[in-house]
Amino acid sequence: MTDNHLAPLAGIRVIDLTHAFAGPFATYHLGLMGAEVIKVEAPGGDEFRGWREATFAQANAGKRSIVLDLKQPEGLDILYRLVKDADVLTENLRPGAAAKLGIDWEKLKSINPRLIFCSVSGYGQSGELRDRPAMEWSVQAMSGLNALYVDQNAPATTLGLSILDPFAGYMAFAAIMAAILQRQKTGIGQRIDIGMFDAAWVLGAGSVTDVLNGDTPVSMLTRPNSARFMCRDRRLFISFIWPKWFASLCDAFGAPELASDPRFATPAAMQANGAALIEAVEGHLAKRDAADWAAELSRRGIPASPICSIDEAALWPQVRARRLLETAQLDRANASLEIVGSGIVFEHNGPRLRGPLPALGEFTLETLQGLGYDAAEIAALAEAGVIAFS
Repeated sequence: MTDNHLAPLAGIRVIDLTHAFAGPFATYHLGLMGAEVIKVEAPGGDEFRGWREATFAQANAGKRSIVLDLKQPEGLDILYRLVKDADVLTENLRPGAAAKLGIDWEKLKSINPRLIFCSVSGYGQSGELRDRPAMEWSVQAMSGLNALYVDQNAPATTLGLSILDPFAGYMAFAAIMAAILQRQKTGIGQRIDIGMFDAAWVLGAGSVTDVLNGDTPVSMLTRPNSARFMCRDRRLFISFIWPKWFASLCDAFGAPELASDPRFATPAAMQANGAALIEAVEGHLAKRDAADWAAELSRRGIPASPICSIDEAALWPQVRARRLLETAQLDRANASLEIVGSGIVFEHNGPRLRGPLPALGEFTLETLQGLGYDAAEIAALAEAGVIAFS
């Protein structure tokens, strides 16, 4: 059964004022769960439109785009009318910018006490860093996250992984879901404040805790018994941090005596003789391809995986089995993109993409008509540049 009305968030309306990636990624996941997401775009649209189409699709497919100029009183009035019957409103402007437009918590909850209002920003709505300009890489740098996995002597252009935007967005998604459940008990809305700086610490929680307690984070350790070893054709990640794994590895090599070699008898000995251990392991691995070794070692219960590119990983049947990819239809004939879906598997009525990538302002007319605006009013608003539609 895949009826839309049985989706987890069926009947939930989200007003999405976000742009770029972190905020839209949160509302994208609400949409996968069945919420109606109305993406409010300024005239000209989200800056990611036309810049990186796949990135824009990844965070905005399935939404309903309307164009409102919120700097004009008439545009703000339309927003207020939308808020009256909405469940959630999200924004990711700089702290204080939304309030200057008239989009503040006190005003919104006076219109709709059941509203859940979520802000996503670089450093949150409080603290001394609140007003600092922010983006993925600047917050990674300030939070210490980048230093956990990027060598400080790496080239200046080596920035690391773009992981904080989606993770902060996912934290907002989780918080909104929790607030919806909370509202079922209390009957009132909630103000949610998500900071990317905070998200960086949550994402790196294990390593942050290690550092604060005087330990070396696992991400910064060099361990010869958990590494990317060279096989005949390519590298293979293998971990044999437990004695039984090392014994099984040596047995697979046909070299059981290696397990009793005093140089490798304990983790400490392996660490002290790391170069010799890697040389010995790679000497055996060089006899076969990485895929063969991966299959053999996995059968023996040893974690072993070839170092795959994303293109290679996408070919694994596992990706389809886990429903990791969705096909986003574009606003032009027969064009589509593959994007990442929810990553959550329900037995029935679970998350899925429920619509194409909207054209800029595609749903403006329909939305205003639903709010009770007549043709003359809509024409006047369009003439004044308050709204636009495709």
